[in-house]
Amino acid sequence: MNSCRANVRGFTLVEMITVIIVLSVVATIGSNFIISSLNSYNQIQTRSKLINTSRQALERITRQIRGALPHSVRETNAEQCLEFLPVSGGGNYLSSLPDLANGADGTISFAVANHGEDFGNAAHVAIGALAATELYGAGAGSLAALAGRSANLVTLTAVKIWLRNSINARFYLLNNPQAFCVVGRELRFYQNLDVTAGSVPGLVNDCAGANCQVMAINVSAIDVTLAGGTEDRNTKVTIDISFEEGGETAAFQQEVLIRNVP
Repeated sequence: MNSCRANVRGFTLVEMITVIIVLSVVATIGSNFIISSLNSYNQIQTRSKLINTSRQALERITRQIRGALPHSVRETNAEQCLEFLPVSGGGNYLSSLPDLANGADGTISFAVANHGEDFGNAAHVAIGALAATELYGAGAGSLAALAGRSANLVTLTAVKIWLRNSINARFYLLNNPQAFCVVGRELRFYQNLDVTAGSVPGLVNDCAGANCQVMAINVSAIDVTLAGGTEDRNTKVTIDISFEEGGETAAFQQEVLIRNVP
């Protein structure tokens, strides 16, 4: 029995310490691999989210601006906002209107070719505009308040003498101004703005109410460049926008052409 007991051996202290060290190294390598994989997954998810947010924001901006009156696009609020007048309809008027060149007496209504109003409820009429300064502010020379219309007649709220006639005898029916603004790290959309105002009001307030929507968050930078159109050239809006979250950044540039039909 003594010889049998002599052949039974356990682990030595050195062997146990060696096993513990090896297991610790393996666990450390494994945990680092898992942590690295999780970090990579989180980065991919964050970047994918930023890219989707950027694309959705740019698609919304592009869609809205393409439906604007070309010369109505302007930057306000120290370049925080891109403001514009959306077109709801329009057509051709049938005879020359009173303007500064022909010296005719002002009119409160004028005959037009059969036309329709496809988007929204028009509040204004624009004719012959060549700059944003002719469309915004009290007494703007190329804009008039709309009182009513039929298929063949447009009626204004007051007698009007226009700055100039359109070279193609076109009139535009316009909704109230809209704007995209960056406030802090939020991209906001404002609607039903006052066409006589020089800027978008209430930017310091939280985005609440029917006239304000938060389109995106985590905006890190935005830059807008306007290439104003002429009577025979389209307006071009170049938008550079960046989103940042969790150390990840997604930057995009979008060019929007606003078709000019004077």
